[in-house]
Amino acid sequence: MKETIMISVILPVYNVERYLRKCLDSLLQQVYKNFEVIAVNDGSTDTSLIILEEYKNKFQRYLIINQENQGLSEARNQGLKYAQGKYIYFLDSDDYIIPEMFLNLVDLAESNQLDLIKFDARPFCDIPNSNISMSNYDTKDTLIENKLYTREEYVQSVKKKFMPPVWLYFIKASIIFENNLAFKKGLLHEDELFTVQLLKHCKRIMYDSHRYFQRRYRVNSIMTNSINSNSKSYSSKIEIIKIFSELQKNELNKTNFNLFLQKRKNCLFTTLFFYKNKPKIETLKLLKTEKVQCDLRTFLREMKKILM
Repeated sequence: MKETIMISVILPVYNVERYLRKCLDSLLQQVYKNFEVIAVNDGSTDTSLIILEEYKNKFQRYLIINQENQGLSEARNQGLKYAQGKYIYFLDSDDYIIPEMFLNLVDLAESNQLDLIKFDARPFCDIPNSNISMSNYDTKDTLIENKLYTREEYVQSVKKKFMPPVWLYFIKASIIFENNLAFKKGLLHEDELFTVQLLKHCKRIMYDSHRYFQRRYRVNSIMTNSINSNSKSYSSKIEIIKIFSELQKNELNKTNFNLFLQKRKNCLFTTLFFYKNKPKIETLKLLKTEKVQCDLRTFLREMKKILM
């Protein structure tokens, strides 16, 4: 009988020759071995494809997909087309994971029939004397380990500290495929939208406080180049705001409605000081037309996050 593949690792790759081996080695070092790697080479112009080919015979299940550069969203979507695992994990190719991750997460998911597991990450920067500001990915102060959350309970718990990056989540594949979920093409901050839409369909959720994901901050990454400085980043945020607004109009479930509302507010606040902290007229207009209301304390708290 053919063995069921438990995990599909979707690995978009674009010009990460300096970091790719560390990422692939972290997959080889996993204690739990029943997984497949679907590497999507998104038009790399460096030696990333050569490195991917080097690892061809080191994994039991390993697929390389080549495509012209289409961006992170389309690379992930392409990987999903080939995924056969019971669970999906989206790994970024300039980061890496610790050896016990898959073993622990499969055991937790199977024992509790989970749709989703949220875990933590350790940020690091390997550039000496770097001034890059790094986020805190711990949610120990927000979530409780070994507690089975309903969607409503989870959304209520994380509404003030919601973390959208998909590499912080271990996902039951059927949730994605049965609900036709995909990453929106052409967006930066695509996780802001995808993870919220994913949560809408998850009924059984747990939290594991281990910092399985090792989040590398590097000077020339998409995200460190885009935050508060890039017009593409700004326009992506504005598009996400408008999508959340449309989703709210058709949402009857109160929990989902409030989640869309909260995320729309967050995106609006974070666009207020794009372009080196200069207020954007477009955002101010949106604040008015979208009728986003909050008290002074909430406004000041959000501004503090942006300016820190």
